[in-house]
Amino acid sequence: MGVTPPTNEQVLWLSFQSGDEGAFQQLYQLHIRHLLNYGLRLCESVATVEDCIQDVFTELWHYRQRVTQPASVRFYLLKALRNRLKAQYRREQPFISGWDDDRDEIGQATFSIEPSAEQQLIALDIDSERAAKIRLAMNALSPRQREIIYLRYFNDLSYEQICELMNINYQTARSQIYSSLKQLRMLLKDKELSLLLPLFFFN
Repeated sequence: MGVTPPTNEQVLWLSFQSGDEGAFQQLYQLHIRHLLNYGLRLCESVATVEDCIQDVFTELWHYRQRVTQPASVRFYLLKALRNRLKAQYRREQPFISGWDDDRDEIGQATFSIEPSAEQQLIALDIDSERAAKIRLAMNALSPRQREIIYLRYFNDLSYEQICELMNINYQTARSQIYSSLKQLRMLLKDKELSLLLPLFFFN
């Protein structure tokens, strides 16, 4: 049985660990958009999110020779950012509401959807009434449901990774996905759902 060849990202990681600044910059460029999108849905302060991302990469470079190569670089970075934001909240409390330490989740914060999504819908010739209905359907989901959908479908994380990141069990993750999609399908057609969901989660 042959050995699976390393991915380009794994090669970049090994080069970065060897001190290759170019490889480190490429890793940054590969993941910065996803980190910004995720961070800005957890924290309302752009400056705080940008500072936390900078801290994640600064620490990563400083400890590069000690860090074990992760199975998924994106998961590793998302988790590092989430932990950094949580620590920052405890110090400065810049979040929309509060972080529930017992459940390791944003308390009443809204894990926000893309604010310009309604304008994008109208640009696609979807009338404002229909766009408002779609937004209402998305807002009907809980912050936890929106975060799980975002991680699962737009960051390709496994259920196991989502559980580790959000400190929830496997069954909870599965049931939240199922109930979220069922809830959305009560208001939206499958074709509309597949077309419109990305507008609410991507810049």
